[in-house]
Amino acid sequence: MADIVQPLLLDNLIRGLSGYITGARVKIDGEQVDFPIQKTVISGLSVRKYIYITETQAVGQQLFEASLLDQYGNALAVQPLTVIKNDKGFLIAFEFVLRLEASSGGI
Repeated sequence: MADIVQPLLLDNLIRGLSGYITGARVKIDGEQVDFPIQKTVISGLSVRKYIYITETQAVGQQLFEASLLDQYGNALAVQPLTVIKNDKGFLIAFEFVLRLEASSGGI
């Protein structure tokens, strides 16, 4: 694969994947609440997106799921949760690892 796929393609694919994710939504006690992406970390072929719920948000409430959204509000990834939020900050992480296979050959 190293001979076929160039680093520029891999870089474009991983940055493209990251760019599709523009926001987040967390289901808190049955209500959908939008959150910004707190932080994005790109490392090699991995993208991590973080959502942060502050110390004062949703205290004592149940967190049911977190979703990453595209620019139109469509869910791209959903992570189930079963957490009662306390008075500490709460960080939710999503990680995507790109795996690519390529083959060469003629007809």
